[in-house]
This record gives sequence, C-alpha cells and structure tokens, in this order.
Amino acid sequence: NAGYMVAGAARGRGLGRTMCLHSQQEAVNLGFKAMQFNLVVATNPAVKLWQALAFETIGVLPKAFDHPEQGLVDALIMYKWLAA
Repeated sequence: NAGYMVAGAARGRGLGRTMCLHSQQEAVNLGFKAMQFNLVVATNPAVKLWQALAFETIGVLPKAFDHPEQGLVDALIMYKWLAA
C-alpha cells in the first residue's frame, strides 16, 4: 500500500511521479510483487498520473469520501503488478 502528498505550492513539478517511481523501485528491491492505493479520491487530479504509471482501477467505493466542495464522491482502489 502506498500514499503520497505534495504541498500545494510544489504541485506540478513532478514530485508525485518521482516519489511513486522511487517507491516502485524500492518495492521491487525489497521483493514486493505489486503496489496498491487503497483509497484514491476519484476527483483527485493524481488519478491521471497513476493511470499514466500503469496503475489500474480494480474497485470503486461509491460515495466513500465527503469532499468539502463536491460532496460525496467515489474513491478508487488502484493496483499495479510490479514483478516482471
């Protein structure tokens, strides 16, 4: 399981991508076969990044997150097989 946060002022600089790529390599080095995000808010712009890094949505939790501006929104479970 993994999760990342980037300060608002630092967004758009590739930090999320760098952290995720680093964690994937460390996970492989440690013998892990897969990585999973247990709760990704569906309205989070990072969903596109995770998809670009080959994470797949394997589940949807309907209305699982109470967004302060958008109300109840879905959450995603995203997964990536790491082993070759």
